[in-house]
Amino acid sequence: MTNTTGAAHDWSAVADAWDTHVDYVDENSSAETNALLDRIAVQSGERVLELASGPGSLGARLSALVGPTGSVVLSDIAPGMVDVAARRNAHLDNVSTAVIDVSTIDRPDNSFDAVVCRMGLMFTLEPSTAFAEIKRVLDANGRLGALTWGGIEHNPWMTCVGMSAMMNGLVSGGPPVGAGGIFSLSDPAALEALATAAGFVDVKVEAFDIAFRSPDIDTHLARVSSLAGPMAAVFAAATPEQLAAVRRTSADLSAQYATDDGLEIPGRANLLTARA
Repeated sequence: MTNTTGAAHDWSAVADAWDTHVDYVDENSSAETNALLDRIAVQSGERVLELASGPGSLGARLSALVGPTGSVVLSDIAPGMVDVAARRNAHLDNVSTAVIDVSTIDRPDNSFDAVVCRMGLMFTLEPSTAFAEIKRVLDANGRLGALTWGGIEHNPWMTCVGMSAMMNGLVSGGPPVGAGGIFSLSDPAALEALATAAGFVDVKVEAFDIAFRSPDIDTHLARVSSLAGPMAAVFAAATPEQLAAVRRTSADLSAQYATDDGLEIPGRANLLTARA
């Protein structure tokens, strides 16, 4: 399960920031999103559920794929995100929104032909339960397409901020690789095993390298710290001295990624595709 109350609060709190920056996020994740949609091959008339949809920026593309006879449900655990998604997609008659926890999907069996989840599965504390729920709501030949972050060592776009926060006392504990952490589903073999154990077939995990481009470290730091749900609250409560220290450390850690046009910090995503 997820820590429903805490997660809903944390991600609702950053819904406005996601509304502001989602075009930047989508631009940086276009290759793997395009691959996801290509692999699951959504058809006209189908029923699609997007889990952890955030501000619903994928709604228009899914709407066009299913056409007027199909339907799309954009869902998130955070009511604030769902509100933004509803506003952004209000003009689309075949798109609806709902508050849904990936671990307890409030829909009947065999309700969907495809389930999409971009960068949300890793936040559940019991991913095996989430995979079982997704399998349950998919029709007999339904498809799953999900993105998670790859290994922590491949994602300095995040670690240069997270490590800076740890080094300067804003956060405690180790790297977020345990259950519910942003890198908890980073191992491709483990991700494939979870889907297979839930009964999925034709399971495949592909790696996609990403480059997060920003004009300077201040822009990158502002984006990451405002979009990462739990981290956003930490940064909001930090003193000016702490923020200045984090900025200096982040600048040092990201210096190796400087280009003539600013920063180009690497990342890596896993794309899981499977059939029910």
